[in-house]
Parts: sequence; C-alpha cells; structure tokens
Amino acid sequence: MTRHRGRGWTRLLAAAAAVLACGCTGRAVQDDASGARAVRLVTVESSTSAESTTYSAVIAPDVQVDLAFRVAGYIVDILRAKGVDGRVRALEPGAVVARGATLARVRPTDYQAVVDKAQGSRDEATAGVAAAEATLAEAQAGFTQAELDFGRISTLWQQESIAKPAYDGAKARLDAARAKVDAATAGVAAAKQRATAAAAQAREAEIALNDTELHAPFDAILLERRVDIGTLVSPAMPAFTIADLRQIKARFSAPDTALHLFREGQVLPLTVDAFANEPFQGRVLSVAPAADPKSRSFEITVAIDNPALKLRSGMIASIRLTGEPADRPRLRIPIDALVHDPTRDRYLVYGLDEKGGRTIAKPLDVRPGPFLGNQVSVVEGLTAGQRIVGTGANLLRPGDAVKEVP
Repeated sequence: MTRHRGRGWTRLLAAAAAVLACGCTGRAVQDDASGARAVRLVTVESSTSAESTTYSAVIAPDVQVDLAFRVAGYIVDILRAKGVDGRVRALEPGAVVARGATLARVRPTDYQAVVDKAQGSRDEATAGVAAAEATLAEAQAGFTQAELDFGRISTLWQQESIAKPAYDGAKARLDAARAKVDAATAGVAAAKQRATAAAAQAREAEIALNDTELHAPFDAILLERRVDIGTLVSPAMPAFTIADLRQIKARFSAPDTALHLFREGQVLPLTVDAFANEPFQGRVLSVAPAADPKSRSFEITVAIDNPALKLRSGMIASIRLTGEPADRPRLRIPIDALVHDPTRDRYLVYGLDEKGGRTIAKPLDVRPGPFLGNQVSVVEGLTAGQRIVGTGANLLRPGDAVKEVP
C-alpha cells in the first residue's frame, strides 16, 4: 500500500529509508575481521497486479482569515458568551460567531473627537459655499444692471446725445461688474473644492471611528483570540483567527503516474483518524496544473461537507484508491535497500562488483516510484531478478568492501 504525505513523496522516501536503515544497525550487519561490511542481498521483484494506494491529507478550513483592526488603540470590549460553567467570559477558541457580530472594540473617544472636528470643518466649508454662491448672485445682478445701463448709454452715444466721458464710465462699470462675476464664480469653485475636501476628511474620520469595532465577516468558528481587554493593538496586528468549517478541504499530493486516477468533480471515499469507523465522502475540487518544484508531485484538493462541524482543522484524512492493473511489470525493492544521496540529490541502490579480488559495493542510480507497503516501486535503473544490497545499504559508501551473509 502506498502512502503519500502532502509534503512530497520523494522526501518521505528519504525519511523512510533513513529510519529503516537506522533500525538495522542493531542487527548482525557488521564489519568482519578483514574489514568487509556484512550485507544481505535481495532480489528485485516484479508484479503487474493492481495496488491499493492510500494518500494522507491534512484537513483545512474552506476559508480561514486573520482579523485585525485598521486603527490603533486600547481594547475596551470583547464579545462575551456564557461558558459551560455558567460564567460569562470573553470568547474562547471553538466558539461559534455569527456574521456581523462585533468581536471587539477599541477605545473610540480619540476617533470621535476627530470626527467632531472634521464634521465642524465640513459644516464650515458648506457654509462657505453658500456665502460664495450669494456673492456670485450679487455680482451677477450687478453685471445685469451694468449691461442694461451700458446698453442705454451706447444708444445715446450713437445718437451723439451724451459726451464721451459718460460712455467711458458706463463701459468701465460694465467691465468691473464682469470681473466681479468672474471672481465670484472662481470663489464658488474654490469653496466647493474646500467643501469636497472637508467632506472627504469627515468620511475618513467616520470610517476610522467605525473601524474601532471589529466584525466577523461570515459565520465562523473562532480558532484563536490574541487580545484581551487593555491590549494595545496596532493596525494590521492580528486579533482573531476565524474559519468557516461548514465545508472543509483536504489536500494531498500524488505523483504524475497517478494523475489519471483523479478528475474534478470525482467523489472520493475518506476516513479520518479521529473517527476511524465512520466513512466520509469528498469531491475533487481541483488538480494542480503543475508539479511542486521540490517534491515533483501534484497537489489535489478535495472539498468535504461538514454541516455538523464534526471535522476540525488539522485532522488527518486518508483517501484510499485502487489503481488499474499495470500494462507492464512493476519493479519492487525493500525500502531499506533505497539510499538517498543528499549531496547530489539522487536515489541509488548498491549492487556488487569484483575489483582486485574483492567484492565491493557498486552504486546504481534509480528513480523511485510510490510506496508499496514496506516496499517501494522503481521506475527505472533496475531489472527484474537483479540482486542488490538490502539490509545494510545505508551503511555503505561506493567502493566499500562487502561480504554477503545469509
């Protein structure tokens, strides 16, 4: 049975090989008197039967967010609820919170003062607009009268009924009235700009005041509370962590050779370690379009309905799939025969070679596949029936003298 962890099956291979190798150090695999290492050989096996593969996944919430204040200040109130002991206390992890609930408040007095000041400036600017508009109306009336006067004077001037100074005076009064209108119009525009800026400042102050309260954005479970009454918070400092657990996700990784077994929308059976005898179902939500560059595996996300909130974040789920019979034999070797070379980031096994009348360990590069119980499949590098070092492989170095023991 193959078991893949979300951190990448290649790292598990290395860890498993190392652990099994460590378990072998207490056996009778030691250097003999001639300095040759005693090893046990195994034969590379071959099989075409379908194998059951179990993928391990960590359960995570559908949505999880850290909630933080946008303003700084001292916490003066935290949402309280009655506990199982009958006492009313601040919310503790595991509490259910409703959408829109006020989780905590920052002292609002400083922000209320800013709002009052900004609203006063806004009202003053609004009054300034009204005054500027009144000035404009007065200037426009003066301009209208100046136009009428100039029209009459112009007619008399054309009839040569008045002197030139009278005409010039009427023309000057018209120009002055026009200038007053232009100035008053500019004054109204400036007053409106001041009013717009003052209104924006008032809105910003009101937003800051509203931000002294922290609300739950959706129905959720409280995962963590990081503040108490009297805590000084700063903007963006996480105060609460909440999660929507009505639907959860399980993520696991699969190698490219197993991708054909998964498709979006596919229903998968699951088991959860915390509820060993209870079956669950999930639906494939997504299959990663690209492999993780480190593990070379593809992440698969499964959505699971959780209306009773029985499943919690961090639980381990197992997804078991039976693959198709192989169209060609699969090679298998014991896990403790596989060696990870961290310096060159490669996997190898040891065969035997003769040199100078001695039997020595010869490294053979291999590409491992999935786990098969206490064995691991080998994609390339070996042939069926080949003899390799099993027990003691992790104690060897290339070129070490070896001696086979029963």
